Amino acid sequence: MSQSASPELFPSGFPSQLASAALVHSNEVAWRPSLAAASVEWLGAHGYAVLGTELWLPKHGSIQSLPYFQRVDRREGETWDALVARAATETLAYFREFPRSFVQEADVYVHLNWVSEADFETL
Repeated sequence: MSQSASPELFPSGFPSQLASAALVHSNEVAWRPSLAAASVEWLGAHGYAVLGTELWLPKHGSIQSLPYFQRVDRREGETWDALVARAATETLAYFREFPRSFVQEADVYVHLNWVSEADFETL
């Protein structure tokens, strides 16, 4: 587990302040909830769909995945831009539903699973 993220983990132009604040584990990244929201906003504004989230709890040098997941699937006939916008909206709404006491009491990070349109076509 590392606190520094290599640039290739992020899309071109991704804000350096968000990249440097990311928690990196097995070439995947997570942020504190408020920074995860900022990352979702940036990704959505730049054409990336956030397809899901997972809560991570760092423990003794490893990551415990908590049973809080959120997933967004592309609807039949949905345009890429519509998926990107809906995914950002649903993900940010999910963040607002986090119990405040849980976020304040636990050392949680939010892992984001995002994809570009080109990469989505190869899934």
